[in-house]
Amino acid sequence: MAAPLYDVLLICHLASAFIGFGAVAIAGWSAAAGRQSERPWQDERLLRFFRLGRDWPSRLVLVVPAFGLSMLFGGDKGAVSAPWPWAGLFLWCVAVGHLLGLGWPAERRAQLALAASTEDGGASAAEFRAACRKMERAAAVASVCFVLVVALMILQP
Repeated sequence: MAAPLYDVLLICHLASAFIGFGAVAIAGWSAAAGRQSERPWQDERLLRFFRLGRDWPSRLVLVVPAFGLSMLFGGDKGAVSAPWPWAGLFLWCVAVGHLLGLGWPAERRAQLALAASTEDGGASAAEFRAACRKMERAAAVASVCFVLVVALMILQP
């Protein structure tokens, strides 16, 4: 593979990973703030973050392996037989599995519950906090996986 194409793939790989997993970490922090808030329906930061809609930057984690595998098979063929790229792909699967199965559905439930919350903080506020708890856990697992993958990519054991 030509060096300029490899460099473009590397930049896309790194950018999608850091933006995507950075957005996941921010979602986890926002979920922690939402879980701890006594009146989440009055907190402007929470209302802004949990407005209805998808968190598109966090979805960038889905394209990370496309760029990584393109680099692996297109230019870094010596690493195909090494265990570190496959361990990184496994950890990516764990992270994305948690996001798809727990994190993103919980984020949607939190958005809906916060939108339905009223001043009395009834059942919707309790649902919001429960969703935030799940969201926080999924973001924590994904973030730990991300740190481990970054260590694998740098050290290449």
